[in-house]
Parts: sequence; C-alpha cells; structure tokens
Amino acid sequence: MKKLFARILGGTLAAVSLFPFASCNAKTITIGYTDYPPMNYENEAGELVGFDTELAKAVFEDLGYKVRFKLIDWANRYTEVNSGTIDCIWNGFTANCPDDDGVERADKVDFTYNYMTNAQCILRLDTAVDVTDKAQFEGKSIAYEASSAAESFVADITGANLKAVTSQMDAVREVNAGTAQYAVVDLLLAKSIAGQGDFSKIVINQGIEIAAEYYAIGFKKGSDLTAKVNEKLVAYAANGKLATLAKKYNLSSQVITDYSDQIK
Repeated sequence: MKKLFARILGGTLAAVSLFPFASCNAKTITIGYTDYPPMNYENEAGELVGFDTELAKAVFEDLGYKVRFKLIDWANRYTEVNSGTIDCIWNGFTANCPDDDGVERADKVDFTYNYMTNAQCILRLDTAVDVTDKAQFEGKSIAYEASSAAESFVADITGANLKAVTSQMDAVREVNAGTAQYAVVDLLLAKSIAGQGDFSKIVINQGIEIAAEYYAIGFKKGSDLTAKVNEKLVAYAANGKLATLAKKYNLSSQVITDYSDQIK
C-alpha cells in the first residue's frame, strides 16, 4: 500500500512539475506602441489599457503567446520590428498612406486586414480661429508626430513653422501649452481628449476635409503571424468581440467588422 501511494504521489508530483515548466517556455510576443488614447494608454491606476491593447492581448493569448508591450519612438518603428526588438506594430498604424520618405508603408511591413477607419484632424485652443484652407497656416506653428500620417499631411504646407515631436500626445501638449498654435493628429485621438480634463481648452478645428485612413497591424516582411492575426480578426468580427470592445472605447462607428472585401 505504501509503495502504491509512493508511486501515485511520485506520478502526481511529476505531472505538477510539468506545468510550470511548460508555462516558462511559452513564447512571448512583443508589441510596439506609443501613448495614444483610446488605442493604447495608461489609466488612472497606471495600467495599460485601450482598444488596441485589449485586442492585441486577446488575439495573441488565443494564439498561445504571452504578451509584452514596449513603448517605442514612432519614428523608429520599422527599425524596431525589423531588428526583432518588437514583433509587431499595433498602435493605430495607418496602412494606406506613404511614409515620410515617399515609400508606401506596405512595402516596408506586412499589414493585416484593415480593422479601423480614421482620418487626420487639426486641434487648436478654443481662443484660436478655425483654418479652412492650408494656405491659412502661413506664419502659424504646427506640431505633429514625426514619421506619422500627419507628416504626410503637413508636407505641402509652406510658410508655417512645422514642429516635429516624438508622439501625437506631445503635439497636443504643444498646443495646450501655447508653444504651437495647431496640432495635426489622428481623429480618434482628438475625439477622445478634446475638451476633456487637462485638455478642456482644446477643440477640433472645423473646415478642412481630410481623406479617410485605415488602421492595420504591421509585421516584419514574411511573418507568418499576419495570416494568423487576420483569422482572429475575422473570428472576432463574427462572434461580436470586436463590436463589444469598440463600444467600450466609443469606437463603434469606426471599427471594421466586415472583412469580405479584404479576404483574398
């Protein structure tokens, strides 16, 4: 009886020991992001939250990965993903615009399906006036995130003081502090902060129509993760997970839940 108990106990301990071993060997995926509400940002408790944060966690955990987030300098995103310090760029990454060097972004990374619509917009203080034409920026100062879609928007503006900063939130802070008169940022960011809290005097400029943009997740060229994430996006659209998460972050009108025209 004692020998039988010993064999059972020994087998049980051996089985238990396998679980922490397997857990320690689970692969980790590293996601590059910047501070960008409502996509990736810290809440009052200091926790990283946001639509992209939650969606990325859900997708990669379903795929069997541990998830790690790395705050990056947006201008360095291609270097980060190509060097392997991050595995993907998941942070409101506009797929359908040329980069600051004129090269299409899809030539630099592999993009997933588009999952969110967006556009650039202009922010100003409530004491400033709306600009309705790019020519009206002459003599004005404009802050924007370096190497972003905003850089493409300001590229043909002449006679203005263009201030490239590290992040979109830095561009917003420039306007808030009065060190820039206007900021060009993503519309989703603008809607989430304009008129709120520390940015109560920030408003969205009216009068300049800007073309629609689409967000996608960027992977190193040739990555097999692109197709796997696409499958999850389609599945989450079908089971309502995308719609539920979008509602939580007030993005219901921007989230894409029909991928039929993107599936090849």
